[in-house]
Amino acid sequence: MTIGYVTAARKPRLPITILDHQGNPHLIYMIVDTGFTGQVLLSEHWVNRLGMILDRYGHVHPVGDEYIRIPAGFATVVWRGNRRNVHVLQLGTEPLLGMEFLWNHRITIDAITDGAVSITPLGG
Repeated sequence: MTIGYVTAARKPRLPITILDHQGNPHLIYMIVDTGFTGQVLLSEHWVNRLGMILDRYGHVHPVGDEYIRIPAGFATVVWRGNRRNVHVLQLGTEPLLGMEFLWNHRITIDAITDGAVSITPLGG
């Protein structure tokens, strides 16, 4: 089980470890965004800090807008003690964890400031 917290701005956050281009771990508290269907969304700041190479493009559909093309690539996260390659999109200022990453997990949120956010794997 992974434990995070709810911010005063009512955003559930979970700690995710992402490896930089040299394999060094960086703990990033990501917002759980069930409206984001991808895996991980990072800001330009984090992409640069991790030394990521964005060598392709992805598409997102912000609310009320048409699809937009944005830089994309791959990163390695440490999840449940294992390395996992994830598709990363670069946009915005806050790191997001999307439904594709969270699939096959139970998410529990105590919807109060500093409330617990937990994620537990489901079978299958």
